[in-house]
Amino acid sequence: MKNKPEPKTLRLPLLLVVVLAWILFPINPGNASVAQVQTDYLSATAGASSEATITVGQTISGIEPSTVTNITLEWDPNLEDSVTGYLLYYGNASGKYLSPIDVGLNTNHTIPDLSTKQQWFFAVKAYDAEGNQSDYSSEVIKDQIVTSQTGSTASTAMSFTHDPLALNQNFGEESDPSPSDAPYSERLQVPSGAGKIVAGTGPWPKDGGWIKTLTNDYFHDHWSRMEWPYYNDLRGESRVARGDIDGDGKDEIIIGMGSVENDMIVPYGHFQVLDDNYQHLFWGMVSWGSYNEGNGETWPACGDLDGDGKDEILIGLGKGGMGMIEVFSVSDNQLKHHSWITSTWPEYNQAMGEVRPASGDLDGDGKDDVIVGFGPVADNPEMPGGTYEILSGNGEHMAWGKVGWSDYNQLNGESRPVIGDLNGDGVNEIIIGLGSGSNGAFEIQNFNDEGKLTNQAWLEIPWWQEYNELSGETRPAVGNLDDDDADELVIALGQGGGGWIHLFDDKESGYNHYISLQLWPEEYNLNNGASWVTIKK
Repeated sequence: MKNKPEPKTLRLPLLLVVVLAWILFPINPGNASVAQVQTDYLSATAGASSEATITVGQTISGIEPSTVTNITLEWDPNLEDSVTGYLLYYGNASGKYLSPIDVGLNTNHTIPDLSTKQQWFFAVKAYDAEGNQSDYSSEVIKDQIVTSQTGSTASTAMSFTHDPLALNQNFGEESDPSPSDAPYSERLQVPSGAGKIVAGTGPWPKDGGWIKTLTNDYFHDHWSRMEWPYYNDLRGESRVARGDIDGDGKDEIIIGMGSVENDMIVPYGHFQVLDDNYQHLFWGMVSWGSYNEGNGETWPACGDLDGDGKDEILIGLGKGGMGMIEVFSVSDNQLKHHSWITSTWPEYNQAMGEVRPASGDLDGDGKDDVIVGFGPVADNPEMPGGTYEILSGNGEHMAWGKVGWSDYNQLNGESRPVIGDLNGDGVNEIIIGLGSGSNGAFEIQNFNDEGKLTNQAWLEIPWWQEYNELSGETRPAVGNLDDDDADELVIALGQGGGGWIHLFDDKESGYNHYISLQLWPEEYNLNNGASWVTIKK
């Protein structure tokens, strides 16, 4: 076995040294700092009257020389008498930082073990003895580190293309699942045991209710449709989830439904369950009549809450649902009520009550836990404020989580969590999709042994800035698409999303974005374009 190399400090070449010049006026809440940025290729003047410089250096460490890096930042002291310390911020997306590092009056700091496969963004604030802070300085950007040394651990299994692929034949129109002229189908070599993407549409009156399944190599496989023509004509939104509810190792599909205003019949708390071969199994219904009459929408998820090897079905309720999730199980070939689980946030439950559940084992006890995402509350930026809750399978509170982006939390703050093992270590991460105003971003967080949640990464939808700026809503799904030890990410878009979904590889590749797929007929893509996705075993 090779000995682990001793860390060696490397001075970056001029091209990779980033210099930041910034100014702090005397600090008070109404008087923020003004900043300027200087690099060897960029100079933006802000009229600073005093300067400090931040220089970024790196130390490569780890078994492989290209896996992690220690980043050292240095800056000249500010000479204002009121300054009593500095806060150093960093993150892997612009403006989306982790909790700051208080370095006191030190003017240098080393951040260890940052991934070399991601960009890193740094900024500084100064503070005084009363806790007043300056604005952020301008950002320093540290690019991905490129090394000529061999032995990189980055996965190449999924990095075959970035080209978009349109699969938008008409609803119900069958097509060859593996066209002979496919530009890269022969290069995929996806194992037969890999999961399949299943997608449902957003609202599409008159022709809704469609579910599309893709082959293992991401071409069209077949269509399914909800067996409720009246609902399909009025709304037809198909919120898909998957789970092995009968313990046979194959996933069934659960389809939740959106609300229909001024209609006492649909959806009335209903959801549909399809067998692993997409044949109808059950109709389910929330057992709360007054909720069904007032809203009746259903948010589905699945998880093995009791550790018996079979998944339960979790149905989150929408607005007016008092933060409640009804749990169903299957026994004796019947769908039965199992239990109720409720958010422990009474103020939110009274004000809105919409919950979007997800499930997975976070504490390693062999039983799945429940992650509760919350919807936006009009005219109340403090609620939900990016908050989500983690409950045990029997409904006991475990932890509170929060989206690590304060500006988004104040603007919208809704959360759409899913769970998956993105690095193959047997421990699940939480991936949080965001609502409108998120600029196409989504966050990955870790749940540690102490029950604390920390940021692992920020990612964004690529190449479509117009959608990101107008809506930016992200709807994640997690599952194993290449039959290895780690899960991949599929990100669907909301209304205005053009029918696109985006696939991201696991952590080993640095969450490489490797393909974009356009799923639906052109008319739907132009007029709605929303998708819900899951990954079926």
